[in-house]
Amino acid sequence: MTQAEITVLGWGVGLLFAYGAVHLGGLETIRLLRPGGIRRTAFGLLFTFWGLAVLHLLEIALAAGLLAYLLADPANGTLTEGFGSSAADYVYFAGVSFATLGYTQLEAQGAIRLLVMLLSLSGFMLITWSATFIYTVWGEAFRD
Repeated sequence: MTQAEITVLGWGVGLLFAYGAVHLGGLETIRLLRPGGIRRTAFGLLFTFWGLAVLHLLEIALAAGLLAYLLADPANGTLTEGFGSSAADYVYFAGVSFATLGYTQLEAQGAIRLLVMLLSLSGFMLITWSATFIYTVWGEAFRD
């Protein structure tokens, strides 16, 4: 492995670990802030859904920032032609990689591919975790 690949892989693993902590903290925050008197109503479920959406957007923003940081060094690789360098471009690429296991019309070239692979794995794991969480909240709302 090249030095750039080791660096990008290290950042990707760090992102995966950070996501675990951020996501757990986010789920606990959502659980604690859910309105107590109306936990068993549709609003409690909507609050959970909205909280998860904000949490995932935050996670995508973290990845977009890391992508921008790493792609500032050409040794870390590039994205295919047509990729701009605006914040919206980074958020788009990070979001699509996070939510679709990396199926974008852009292709990562060079060491940055390793970060995109870990971003896709992270997205799959976090979306699954969120789905399990909201399924549990749904069950609690209608259990009795």
